[in-house]
Amino acid sequence: MPRILITGASRGLGLEHARQYLAKDWEVIATARNPEASPGLKELESNGSRSLRTVTLDVTDHERIEALAGELAGDSLDILLNNAGTYGPKSAFEGMHYQSLESMDYELWREMHEINVMAAFKVAVCFKPHLEAAANPLLVNMSSDMGSIANNSMGHAYAYRSSKSALNMLTKGMAIEWQNITVIAMAPGWCRTDLGGPEAPVDPVESVRMQQELFERVESSRSGEFINRFGEEVAW
Repeated sequence: MPRILITGASRGLGLEHARQYLAKDWEVIATARNPEASPGLKELESNGSRSLRTVTLDVTDHERIEALAGELAGDSLDILLNNAGTYGPKSAFEGMHYQSLESMDYELWREMHEINVMAAFKVAVCFKPHLEAAANPLLVNMSSDMGSIANNSMGHAYAYRSSKSALNMLTKGMAIEWQNITVIAMAPGWCRTDLGGPEAPVDPVESVRMQQELFERVESSRSGEFINRFGEEVAW
């Protein structure tokens, strides 16, 4: 049975990835800061799937990440989905004011960098041995089109944009150093989630379906790329 570990699985794209992989008979390790407070995860648990393991994990707690990696020692991971991330307390358009040129919340910016960049780095490094134990391992860093410097045509959202651009840089570096692991940065589209907001045009169920189809066919030669859900390369 193939196995995936998903960070930030309490809601949004992380939860939908868990739901769809369970439907495909994958073993899913779903992590969240407070799984007990996630209606979505509780619903998946109530379905009685023995393939789901929910784990409490705050990705800013490096000691807990190390401990979890130790708990799972000897278990291979076919996919590590570095999905945990934040845009701040409000969704896309509403949240722009606290990360603008005129009104930057610097404390939030630090928090965003810690969650979106440093935590993803720590998780990847700690679970590298688990990926190496799989036949064709895939590390997915959940990025965003907003992390593209070339495609930035409107400014705004400086904290979030810069964190995702930094995540893209990590992806490229890991792909260079870890030749035996396929590493990609994923641009899922602007999805109707808590982060994306209700105005977003992309159905998260459809986005996740397309992402998973891409994960199945992505070749190691594409390691280090920034890719959207259609399989197209996104400009850095």
